[in-house]
Amino acid sequence: MKKTMEFFVHTKDVDYNDIIRPTAILDMFQDLAGLHAEDLGVGYQDLKEKNYAWVVLYQRYEIKKIPPYLDTVQLVTWPKPKNRLEFEREYLLRDKEEQVLVQGISNWVIIDLNTRGLVRSDKINFNGEYENFTNYPEKCKRKLGLDPQKIIDTFHYKVTLEDIDHNGHMNNARYINIIQNHFFEYGSKEYIKDVEIAYVKETKHKDEIQIGHFKLEDKEAFIGFVNNEICFECLIGVDKL
Repeated sequence: MKKTMEFFVHTKDVDYNDIIRPTAILDMFQDLAGLHAEDLGVGYQDLKEKNYAWVVLYQRYEIKKIPPYLDTVQLVTWPKPKNRLEFEREYLLRDKEEQVLVQGISNWVIIDLNTRGLVRSDKINFNGEYENFTNYPEKCKRKLGLDPQKIIDTFHYKVTLEDIDHNGHMNNARYINIIQNHFFEYGSKEYIKDVEIAYVKETKHKDEIQIGHFKLEDKEAFIGFVNNEICFECLIGVDKL
């Protein structure tokens, strides 16, 4: 149960320093995960027939080497053995020489679209054998446990139609886009090297998200709120070019 696909790093995928955007990495992860789910008989349409949908709870990645701009990269993904409710999936992005550029992991659940409740993993079966290699032996987190009392500054964002995916909520890759657009200024020679983000509660079209920021050791920490309830938590690591 392993799938590989080539992606081209387009102009839309990089920032003004030609460094790949976090949204581009997460979009690649999401696209290949969706295609692999189809191969395994649990894709979007397969679940939709049961009135189910995949929802991501947590994602993490680290850039080991900056992916080349205007060049082809190769992404490989595989699911880890499922838990009672959760499905973890790992990723490796490589260059043409098969050097690792980015490694990552995501944690998914299946929800019932009528009740928005979780569906037990024994309702879903994959065809094939699990990969025995992992970069992340520890179990994925549900939440990061960031302390709202540490917030030192805040900003706001209103969810637009551009942010909404076919599940009717804000797509997972858009959250980090909000952070990048606010945190960095044109001309900066820094980039986001690693991301860890937990999606706590769905956000919908026209929701007003209040985002709090503070420093946590060597990371920048962000907590998003909708109607005073936490909707996401995020840690990013920043590096210089």
